[in-house]
Amino acid sequence: MALEAHLNKLKIKHKEMESKITKESGFPAIDQFKINGLKREKMKLKEEISNIESQIAS
Repeated sequence: MALEAHLNKLKIKHKEMESKITKESGFPAIDQFKINGLKREKMKLKEEISNIESQIAS
């Protein structure tokens, strides 16, 4: 159960990262360095989510 709660928190955080990326992309002076950092964080979250989902499935 604790693993599922952690998974839900990660999914929420992943969605928040998507919102941040969209927001940053909407500014007239796009900070590509910041956007790339956000995308890397989002990818790490996605990998962690996938790992936890595979643990739950087995």
